[in-house]
Amino acid sequence: MDLIDLIETRRFLGSEFMMWLWFKSECYDGLMEVEEHGELEVLFDDALVLEAYLAETERNTFKGGAPAYSPEAKVALQQGKRVSRAKIRVIKDGREWLLTLKAEGMDFSSVKIPAVLSREEDEKFYERMYLVEELEDIINALYRTFVFTRLSPQWHEAMVPAMKTWIMAEDGVAPEVYPEAAEQQGPAMAKSA
Repeated sequence: MDLIDLIETRRFLGSEFMMWLWFKSECYDGLMEVEEHGELEVLFDDALVLEAYLAETERNTFKGGAPAYSPEAKVALQQGKRVSRAKIRVIKDGREWLLTLKAEGMDFSSVKIPAVLSREEDEKFYERMYLVEELEDIINALYRTFVFTRLSPQWHEAMVPAMKTWIMAEDGVAPEVYPEAAEQQGPAMAKSA
């Protein structure tokens, strides 16, 4: 299998990452501890697109308000649709980023960074680059946590059933529903002969 085929066969991970992130964000009202970044808020903002996994023409686009908390979005999830794109708000130490994340390629677009404080043009440029890199680091840290959890035996034993409970719940879910232990266990190790 060449690299292109390998990438194509793993594209579902972007959608699963966004579903996991949405689930975790809703369980903890957006507050989460992120490795190397401490506590921050990750919230699904005012744009969300859900698509059927096999029939990409079946798409629900939600705009305005808080679509991630709408009953219509829950119904789309219950029908088997998955996140294909979402506008996400990240808040750390009073600074706020806004981005649109596309699941298929894990692409960022429409990135809005916190206000730049520097006054000199050169310093403004470097500060902007620093803020973009910081956002990328945060998303990468979240993705590492997801992959660590995804490779854990607890993914199928605890996380998937908890996510199904969340999808079927008419109201929000309590933090206790989130199987925190699944993040702690990590990947299953191959047994030696």
